[in-house]
Amino acid sequence: MSTVLPDVPRSPAPHGDWELTSLGRDSWRICDPARRHGDADCLIAYVERNSTGSLDVLWLRTPCPRRSRFHDFAELFDALDDAVAAASDRSQPRVRIRHLPPL
Repeated sequence: MSTVLPDVPRSPAPHGDWELTSLGRDSWRICDPARRHGDADCLIAYVERNSTGSLDVLWLRTPCPRRSRFHDFAELFDALDDAVAAASDRSQPRVRIRHLPPL
């Protein structure tokens, strides 16, 4: 038995700066339309609806949200927009990564 959920896009639909394309009944990909489709950085994530109705996301590039499970597409895209905005905020100083001194 299948359940049709109301937030499932029926066709490729842009959301803000992102392009959502259906790959199957319960799977999608998110692309960045600002990049050429032949560019590997065009592909942002794969999304799959699990048995509970939540969306599981496999992030393929940064910046990306820290979460990989969302209730719906609106929540997913809001988190992606926030992650990109935070990554492009250069008003904060860079975080220095501590490392071991050379031997």
